[in-house]
Amino acid sequence: MEANQQYLLEIHEKTNNHIEELRAYAEEHAVPIIDKLSLELVKQLIRIHQAKNILEIGTAIGYSSMQFASISDDISVTTIERDEDMIQQAKSNFEKFGYNKQIRLVEGNALEQYSNVDDQEYDIIFIDAAKAQSKKFFELYTPLLKKGGLVITDNVLYHGFVADIDVVRSRNVKQMVKKVQKFNAWLMTQENYQTNFVNMDDGLAISIKGE
Repeated sequence: MEANQQYLLEIHEKTNNHIEELRAYAEEHAVPIIDKLSLELVKQLIRIHQAKNILEIGTAIGYSSMQFASISDDISVTTIERDEDMIQQAKSNFEKFGYNKQIRLVEGNALEQYSNVDDQEYDIIFIDAAKAQSKKFFELYTPLLKKGGLVITDNVLYHGFVADIDVVRSRNVKQMVKKVQKFNAWLMTQENYQTNFVNMDDGLAISIKGE
């Protein structure tokens, strides 16, 4: 599996865009951003779905929102971030890479920003924020998702610990893993959503809203 992943990463190296330079910064400074192969899958889903309006929960330095916007000039991304340092870096990156017109950055706790983003329907909601809050984010924002739209949740395998919690020694980490497990199980019970999990990088859940 490692060899396959390395091979695919090398294949995608040939199609990297200018935004990809931020990955080295993120790795050096321990900024959580979506893994490369997962990103390419999400971008392909955006293309297949012909998504125009995307809501992202968790901006960080703006890497993923710019990658989504880079697919087409017609795409608009609304992204929510609460960390002041991340907000400033994201703003700087949007300016640097020329995405100010396509990306709307909403500042504050995502659990409190519904009224600032409910001015439109979204084709895709991408959840990549506090893992313990994924269920609350899902419940709060999916009323804004159009029928047939996608909710994509990152990190649903949580470093491999979700499948093997017994290897976890840290009590705090174990509590987090249990919350992710509970969220994944809850997702599968949502009758109006068809959910599939992708065993790639740190895991993705792809949920389709019923018609």
